[in-house]
Amino acid sequence: MKRLALLAGAGLISLGLAACGGKDAGEPMSEAKVAQQTADPAGAVEAVAARLKENDLLAAVQLMVPAAKLDELRGDWKQAMAKETPSEEERAEFAANMAKLTAPGAEQALYAELEPALVKFETEMAAQMPMMIGMGQGFAMQGIQASEDMTPAQKQQGIDMINALGGWLQTAKLTDRDLAKKGIGIVVATARQIDLKTLDELRALDFDQAMGKAGVAFGGIKDLFALYGLDMNQSFASLKAKEISREGAAAKVGFSYSFLGKELSGETEMIEQDGRWYGKDTVEQLVKGMAGVEDEVADDEIVLEDEEDAVQEDAN
Repeated sequence: MKRLALLAGAGLISLGLAACGGKDAGEPMSEAKVAQQTADPAGAVEAVAARLKENDLLAAVQLMVPAAKLDELRGDWKQAMAKETPSEEERAEFAANMAKLTAPGAEQALYAELEPALVKFETEMAAQMPMMIGMGQGFAMQGIQASEDMTPAQKQQGIDMINALGGWLQTAKLTDRDLAKKGIGIVVATARQIDLKTLDELRALDFDQAMGKAGVAFGGIKDLFALYGLDMNQSFASLKAKEISREGAAAKVGFSYSFLGKELSGETEMIEQDGRWYGKDTVEQLVKGMAGVEDEVADDEIVLEDEEDAVQEDAN
């Protein structure tokens, strides 16, 4: 279940601001609208980018997976929340962190904690940053080149993004005090808008509601990055897709977008199901995730049976 929850949340990449069309956060798009926006492969790619720009993660999920798989995600989310009971320590830690982020004067208190860390970074690590960034770029590129799951086009896109991120990190004002204060303000405002005080409140949310909360967090993360010069909304807004080829229920789509001042491009494979187009990789990964969950459930059942057998043997 944990892998599925991670796939559903983090993979979609993986915690509402009201999104497009005036609908409330956590409220799904109508099936008619989803069908309209996924009627052709290039339009489906652009539609996902538009929903991500609006922080509407639930709508993005609707556009990225078939309706039947979305229903499975909803059901498995509910089962996971019912099964994976957090410890009292986890409950206390979550409540303490949320109370700290949302308390009156949280901005000032958090900056007082951050200031010594900024000083330490400036005096002990700042000079080493160029070397560390370069090493990180090298390791990341090696990982991409060694990947057996990525196509040559995907590898090139990944390398281009790493180079752009490396250049951004070299110039980002990570120790700027005014930016730090503004960043803390974004974090605090986001936590207050999420409005969850306890883990039990989070676990009581259904999948759609959780995606609404996720949209709030996603918006806060984007605002934080934009503060330091990485404008993800500009990238989403600039994305343009064009159909390259189509054969039956399979199509190849090329896309381009602006990222940190650089024009990047890539390709993705799309598949058609019931008149709607989805990313082939997304559907395949979802199927693998479902298979992994089934394996976990089977393992759990085996463990349970073994424990019951052991108890019976002891009783005898």
